[in-house]
Amino acid sequence: MRLRQVVGVALVSAAAVVGTDLLMHSSLLRLLRPQILSPADGAIVNGPVTVSWDGPQPMQATLTGNGQRIDLGRRDSPFEIDPTRFPRPGQYGVELAAPRFGSVVRADRRFMVRRAPLRGAAVPSEEGGELSAPPGAAASTAELDELSAERDRLRIEMATLQGELTATRRERDNSEQALDAVQQDSDARAIAAQAQREELAREHLLALQENQALRQRLASIAPCTVWGYVSVPRPQSGPPSRVVLVSDRAGNVFRSEMQCASVRRGDPTGISPCLCVGANE
Repeated sequence: MRLRQVVGVALVSAAAVVGTDLLMHSSLLRLLRPQILSPADGAIVNGPVTVSWDGPQPMQATLTGNGQRIDLGRRDSPFEIDPTRFPRPGQYGVELAAPRFGSVVRADRRFMVRRAPLRGAAVPSEEGGELSAPPGAAASTAELDELSAERDRLRIEMATLQGELTATRRERDNSEQALDAVQQDSDARAIAAQAQREELAREHLLALQENQALRQRLASIAPCTVWGYVSVPRPQSGPPSRVVLVSDRAGNVFRSEMQCASVRRGDPTGISPCLCVGANE
């Protein structure tokens, strides 16, 4: 008897837990994820479009499509979207978000809007069932003619733009070829200039080496200690006598070129400039 009571209590408790869980789960889902009832997902509709949902209210509604987002404000279920909101056929969407917890409580739906029927389309006649033009048929024909003319104008403009695009591409290709030629010429000039700089650097190095060698040779020459010049004291003799004078009349030996030159300027018998005639080895 006691075992049956325990089993009965356990079964009742389990049923209560399962029921509570299902109830709470459904309630939480309804609060956190509103369910859009209309329009159906992917439906093809005409304006006006009725939007309804099962969930919290009001919701912040936004219409998307045609490259824009239109804020429809806070709405209660259901509400209608005016046909003027759909300027052209295509895919649109409606987004619903809670005013306070829009990042969590939200839902969206996508649908297609048909092209509006042309004004002036033929309608069945009530007498014979044949097609007849409505009263605005003439105006519609004029609109069609205007649309045809606009289409032809757009085709001409498109052909013109296509020609301009082709010419622009051709000019771009020519410019790229000219730029490549200029780049190649600049590269060749840069290579030639680099080679010339390297050649000048080698020549400069050779000149420095030759200069250093000459300086070493000059440094190895012993300094001159005796200077003199060639003199012809008796030009009438045959052959004329020649002597090398290395001192003045007082017997002072020329120890520098300057001392020799000062005496040479006053001697009419001198026939050569002052030269080094003696050096210490």
